[in-house]
Amino acid sequence: MRVSTVIPVYNRPSLVGRAIESALAQDIDGHEIIVIDNCSTDNTWQVLCGYAQRDERVRCIRNDTNIGPVRNWLKGVQAGLGDYCHLLFSDDTIEPQFLRRSLELFDARTGYVISGHRKCHDGVEVGRSNFQERAEISREEILEAIVFNNPKRIQVINPVGVLFRRCDLIEAILPEIENPFGIDFNGHGAGPDMLLFAIVASRYERVRCVDAHLAVMHSHQGSITVQSGDLRFPREWARWYFVRKYWPKFTERYFAALWVQCSRNTQLRPILAEIRRVQGARPRARWVIDYLWNKLVSRRGR
Repeated sequence: MRVSTVIPVYNRPSLVGRAIESALAQDIDGHEIIVIDNCSTDNTWQVLCGYAQRDERVRCIRNDTNIGPVRNWLKGVQAGLGDYCHLLFSDDTIEPQFLRRSLELFDARTGYVISGHRKCHDGVEVGRSNFQERAEISREEILEAIVFNNPKRIQVINPVGVLFRRCDLIEAILPEIENPFGIDFNGHGAGPDMLLFAIVASRYERVRCVDAHLAVMHSHQGSITVQSGDLRFPREWARWYFVRKYWPKFTERYFAALWVQCSRNTQLRPILAEIRRVQGARPRARWVIDYLWNKLVSRRGR
């Protein structure tokens, strides 16, 4: 099996069919579609069984209990048989060429392949990406984007437009992230979604881009991220977790950047206080100045 598309779903009988159909429309062979139902309480399972009966490429799994969204992602990926894996959320879609064009760009130096995307809210297009116009993005640049608040506007949260190696996803999806604040990362996925991009990117020289808008992110009132509200705090802690555990050479720069951010964003100050407790000092002035200078240059270049 070459590619596994994993579609996690919970209580979305009217939306999941659109995601499944977009996966079935892919113009490649050796493709399986795993739909993993997180113990839906409505007729979602019946909808899934209908697709499985009509097309042998669709395999459906149902959890006996709701295990939370992130554990559900991981369980679906682990059930796959493909060398490569695409995580397609049940309210998003992909264009028919997405998998074929992504596979064409994979090599040993590439962590993942990412295509451009369109954003739609309640069916109306509200934006398009432009980062994909570049053929590749270095490891250093994409990690800079992730750790320092995505300054290049590279998509590093929703995996809908990204093809990974399945073995990398299995290691990079973290349902739990150690923290002193009681954040339930498995309950909303904010943090683990970004971390899987960072962890995989840290292991390879680069990521490559498909210069086309082959993924569509659909937001609506039923979206997990919409229902969860402001997710900056858990995502900021996830950044610090990545720096501390996987990319410690960013530590002083990250500490300085957060120090500056907290002058305006009081919500993040508990994270700053925890880092100060660990670091035992304030950030060095040179890194604060460097961060402010880079922000100024970035704004002038827009």
